[in-house]
Amino acid sequence: MEYHYSDLCLTSDHLLPDPYASEYTPQYLIPNHNAEYEVRSSVLVDGGDRFGVTAAAFDKFEELVWMGNQGGHVTSYYGPSMQKYTSFQIHESEEVRDIITVEQGIYALTKSSLRHQIRRGIPKNTYKSANMTDMQCLYQVSTTKLLMGGHQDKLLELDLTKMKEIVIPIQEEGCAVLRSGGGSLVACGSADGMVSLRDIRSPKATEHTFRAHNACLSDLDMQGDLLISCGFADSAGVAVAEPYVVVWDVRCLRGTHTGGETAWSLQTASPPLLLHFLPAFSGRAVAVSGDGHVALLHVNQPAANQSVFQVDTQSSLSVSVMDVSATSQALVFGDMTGHLHLFSPQHNHEPVFNNFSRATEFADQVVGLPYVSFKETTFQFSTVPLPPLSSGSKWFNELPPEFFKKNYRKPKPVDPEVLKTMKMQGPIGYAPNPRNSRRNQIPYVEDTLEDLNALKQTENRYTPQPIPKHYQKMDLRYNKHGPNDIDLENCNKTGFPGLESTMPNAYCNSMLQVLYYTQPVKSTLLAHTCAKEFCLSCELGFLFRMLDTSGGSPCQASNFLRAFRTVPEAAALGLILPDRGLDARVDLIALIQSWNRFILHQIHYEILETRKKEKELALLAQNSSPPKARASNTKPLVSNLATPNLNGQFCEEYQYTEIEFLGPSTEFDQEEIREDGWPVREEGVSETEPVLSNENHELQNSRHSEREESDISQLFAIGRNQLNRCLKCNKEEERDSVVLACALQYPTGAPREGSEARGGFVELVRASLAARRSTPAWCENCSRFTPTTQRGRIVRLPPILAINCGGPHEKAYWVKGAQKETPEVAKRGGSGKPCRYGLHCARPGCRFKHPDRPTSSQASSSKNSPQDSHCVLPQQLLIRLQSDGDIIINDKSPTEPHTPNNRAESKHKKKNVTIQSEEEYTLSAAIVCVEDNPKNLVAYVQTSKEDAQWHLFNDLSIVPVTADEVIHFGAWWKTPCVLFYTTTAAVTKRQAEDTPS
Repeated sequence: MEYHYSDLCLTSDHLLPDPYASEYTPQYLIPNHNAEYEVRSSVLVDGGDRFGVTAAAFDKFEELVWMGNQGGHVTSYYGPSMQKYTSFQIHESEEVRDIITVEQGIYALTKSSLRHQIRRGIPKNTYKSANMTDMQCLYQVSTTKLLMGGHQDKLLELDLTKMKEIVIPIQEEGCAVLRSGGGSLVACGSADGMVSLRDIRSPKATEHTFRAHNACLSDLDMQGDLLISCGFADSAGVAVAEPYVVVWDVRCLRGTHTGGETAWSLQTASPPLLLHFLPAFSGRAVAVSGDGHVALLHVNQPAANQSVFQVDTQSSLSVSVMDVSATSQALVFGDMTGHLHLFSPQHNHEPVFNNFSRATEFADQVVGLPYVSFKETTFQFSTVPLPPLSSGSKWFNELPPEFFKKNYRKPKPVDPEVLKTMKMQGPIGYAPNPRNSRRNQIPYVEDTLEDLNALKQTENRYTPQPIPKHYQKMDLRYNKHGPNDIDLENCNKTGFPGLESTMPNAYCNSMLQVLYYTQPVKSTLLAHTCAKEFCLSCELGFLFRMLDTSGGSPCQASNFLRAFRTVPEAAALGLILPDRGLDARVDLIALIQSWNRFILHQIHYEILETRKKEKELALLAQNSSPPKARASNTKPLVSNLATPNLNGQFCEEYQYTEIEFLGPSTEFDQEEIREDGWPVREEGVSETEPVLSNENHELQNSRHSEREESDISQLFAIGRNQLNRCLKCNKEEERDSVVLACALQYPTGAPREGSEARGGFVELVRASLAARRSTPAWCENCSRFTPTTQRGRIVRLPPILAINCGGPHEKAYWVKGAQKETPEVAKRGGSGKPCRYGLHCARPGCRFKHPDRPTSSQASSSKNSPQDSHCVLPQQLLIRLQSDGDIIINDKSPTEPHTPNNRAESKHKKKNVTIQSEEEYTLSAAIVCVEDNPKNLVAYVQTSKEDAQWHLFNDLSIVPVTADEVIHFGAWWKTPCVLFYTTTAAVTKRQAEDTPS
């Protein structure tokens, strides 16, 4: 920015007179290779051969640089290469004093007028007033107000909507500079060295006025509460440029700060004339002298080293204007020789001016015809396009698209003589040449009309099923300055709130929707409160409350995902993805199943932690009274309690432990890895469960710890008793464990005799709940690894059964459906040798004979019901828990009475066992992986229990679906990930508890 002291009756010769020229001439600066900025572009502006640059500014909305010269001409340049964008005249004789950019265009200020033009150069408005005599500077108060100052005794506040001005009288000798630090104060600097601070909301009153320099002010700038200024001092009646920058603390000037220095100075190599803070850095400023020496200052550290570089100017006192981009990646300098110089950091060759710049509108390129000489003989005239016909007809040389389809000739099959005499050496076959064709002859088969029709029918028959649009991943691109590309009203017409997927780790939106519509879980999280900083239960409760009050508008789980990234266990399990987005190589099926196990365990422990702290605070309140006499052998109620802080938190951080709270522990200290991948750590016996009489279940050193249950464990916990038996010495060991999600265990290979998956999905769930397998394990009696059978028995059934359906390698199970045995397998199974493990064999697909299993002929004679197909899920499951720990599962159809459809029920009818409990489960939600590019996770949720209404939740897209679409998984692009079966009694009980009386 340039200030015109000649208009104040001060000649420009007083700056450096001849007697003092040698004394104040700056020394030559050696180029510093460690300078932070270096020149990127230097252009001669329009009219630069006659006029100098008097104004320069970076565009706040686009990648443009604006400049104005002494001749009243404005030019804009695009990007770091300084490509000329627009150029236009705003006044016939007056120079351009200042330029600011707004969303609709620019405002350029001259001595007596204010011009508004759009960026393409079209003028919109020119404002003139009798109060505009010698205008100098502009400041944008808001989107509808401008503040103008100059070498006159008044300020002008202009309303841009009504084009009406308000005159503000001032006591100072004009206003040459208007700058603000982002707060409510604006600094008004006059040419005589006075600076006044005014409130933007009421600029008529002056907050504070002080003298910054004795002779005159050159420039100033503000950042927060700091104000920097440079100017001239009066030395023997001559104005001499001061070789330092003065830093002022506005708080000290206003009297709201006690202690500290009011101002301090920063020495520079050359007397500065222009100043500007770097917006992207705190306490960094740029000082420019008239001869082009630039210094980067540390305002808060006067003794810090300065980075100095040189602007190549043609003469001394040539640099007249300067501006800094919003990103601080670019500096622009204008000189009186008509040049504009762009600087950027050394290693940044493509600087950007704004963090979020919108696209600049350019003119359409005019495609011209090539120029060809008459003597040119190699030019291809077919490259010149024909002009379009106005009548809508086409030229004769434009063929239909089907004529441009590439068809390759079908090669001739390999000669049977070659295949007959071929010898294989690994993957390579060798055969003598039968000499049936000529050398280098490529035979082809001529396709007849019948062959083409047969091929077309084959292609139509095997056309893959297309993926519906509402299952595909939605590409959301929000436009900051205009309408969005996606129509949200067409995506969701149900009134249910959706979740945005623009943030990292938003792959869990489908699981969040399932937890939100699971009423018992939602009620538990809404009632949870604690003082922990990053509590996922609190964040989920806040998200559910926001979804309740959104009125159907889409929400964003930003707070939950921010807290989710701080959990170290989530990072250890690989659940936190990088910020660059979802990688195509990520296994979404395994990822969402691990997330399901993690979130249930995390919420369980957070609820227990809150309950523990509440009990400890209650005990501390009771123990605050004078202590009573106790016996010496009495154990204190609370030991080693953490001291509470003022906000209710404890100094001691909660340590993450694994879930297990049912049944007695064993004498072993090692950890056991369950089917779902979570280790089991035995700690003690629950007071609510009976203690078994087996000696192996006694605790070491008689240590018993209470294992509490939370609302989550009461809903999802599956209690199991695992029996390990050595096949050599028949030693048995028992231990109780608890899991919150059941992981399906698929059979290995094709179904054979005794396969566990013969009954379809129902038998698969039964085999996974009561897992039975054979694996080598260490035996204390044998003192070596021996074959050990592991058999699980169910102790307790949960109200909500969460089932993880496995990884992508089991996809064939859901696509192909039930497989039939081949005669070869049946024949081989019938004549095989007896299994060495006999009744204790738990190997799925074992090909040897077993006394308790039917033969292949008997298995092939049984007929499976349609519900036993792998690709169809049962809507309802009837699970019976027997007294011996085994379970019986029936697919309960609404039209047919349930019949035994697995071998467990028919087998256990012969034993003297009783039914301990019986639960009827209904499918309430399902997470599905869509095998698209990119892959996507969607959720089926039963939103209404009475009408059995199902909806598909795909981030912001929510559509109703039928029940048949939910349970069928025969399509190649649709794979189940997580299933939720809920008992009707649990939902009814929780709704009755939540209903106010």
